[in-house]
Amino acid sequence: MNKFIHLFFITIPCFILLLACETQNIEPEPVDTGTKVTFDIANCRKFVQRNNNNEGEIFITGSTNASFTSAKIKFKNFLGGQETGWLPLTNDGGNKFSGSFVLKGGGYYPQVIIENANQVIEDTLMLWNFKVGEIFAVVGHSLAEGQDPYNIDNFDKQWCEVITWESGRNAFWGRLGDILKTRLNVPIRIYNTGIGGSTSLQWGNSAVGLPFESPIFDWKLRYPYQFFENRILADFPKSGLRGVLVMHGENDINLTQDEIVEGTKLYMKKTRDLLNMPDLTFFVAKCNRGSENEKEVKVRAAQKRILNEIPYTIVGADLESLTEPTFRHDGTHFNFKGIEFAANKWGEALLDSYFTSVKPLLRTK
Repeated sequence: MNKFIHLFFITIPCFILLLACETQNIEPEPVDTGTKVTFDIANCRKFVQRNNNNEGEIFITGSTNASFTSAKIKFKNFLGGQETGWLPLTNDGGNKFSGSFVLKGGGYYPQVIIENANQVIEDTLMLWNFKVGEIFAVVGHSLAEGQDPYNIDNFDKQWCEVITWESGRNAFWGRLGDILKTRLNVPIRIYNTGIGGSTSLQWGNSAVGLPFESPIFDWKLRYPYQFFENRILADFPKSGLRGVLVMHGENDINLTQDEIVEGTKLYMKKTRDLLNMPDLTFFVAKCNRGSENEKEVKVRAAQKRILNEIPYTIVGADLESLTEPTFRHDGTHFNFKGIEFAANKWGEALLDSYFTSVKPLLRTK
C-alpha cells in the first residue's frame, strides 16, 4: 500500500506538468549534448618558457566529433597574463583544428566555440590550463633529487609543476616554484633530474662515453647522464628552458679540482650541443658541507673555477651555509628545516634581473 501511495504522488505531478505543456503548445528546449571538443594533449604545448619580453608561443591541436565550418578560442587568464579576445582556430579539414598563439606570461583556461554554418554547436570552457612561465632543469646528486621523508609536497601544484623520474621526489623544488610564482606572477615548472650517488666527474664522463668507476652507474650505458639526455631530447625542445640549476659538491670530495672542473665542462658542453644553444645558462650552487676540511675547501675552490672558466655560468644558491646539525640530519643530507632553507636560498639566487637578461631556450617543436 505504501508503495502505491508513493508512486501516485510521483506520477500525478509529472502528468499535470506534461498536460500543461501540451495545452500551451510548449515544447522542451532542445539540448545538444552530442558535440564534444577534444584536445590532442600529447601534441599540444601546454607549458612553454616565456621570452625576455614576457611572451610565449603555445601550440594547440584538437578535434570535435562533428564537422564544422569555423572555430575560435579565447584564453582567460587566472594567474597573471592578459586575457585575449576571440582568436581563430585553423580548420584542418573535417573535424580537426589547430593554432599557434602568443600569450603574455601567465596561466590561462581556454574557451572554445565551434560553429557550423554560422550556428554555434559547441561553446565550452576547458577545465585544464595553458601556462607561459619559467622552466628550469636540475643537475645534481641526492640533495637535488630529494630523500624520503625529507620532501615538500604542500605547494601549489596547479601553477607549480615538479617533473620527476618515475621514482623521483619533489625535494624542495615545489617550494622554490611557490617562491618564484608569487614573485614573478607566472607559472613555474622544474624538471628534477638530480640523481643520487652521482659526482661531477660521472656526469661529465657519461655525457661523452668516457669510462669511470662506480658501484651504481654503468659507464658503458652512459649513466647517469643518459637519463638527463633523454629528457633533453624529449621535453626541452617542446617546452623551452630558462636554465639549468646545478647541485654538485658533497659527493665530489674525493675528486681533484681538475676532475670536478673538467667533468662539469663536459656535461655542460654536451647539453648545450644537444640543444644547439652554446649560451645556455647554468646556475652553479655553492654546494658543500661548509666545513674547513681540506677536501671541502678543494670543492669550493673548484666551484669558483667553474664560474670563472666556463662561460654562461652564474653563481646559484649558497647552500654551503646550511651546516649540520641545524640543517642536515646526517652530516650531508638536508632535514626538513634544511630543505625549506634550500628553497629560499635558490629563490634569493635567482634575481629578478635574470628573467629579462638570461637568454632562454624557447620552444622549437
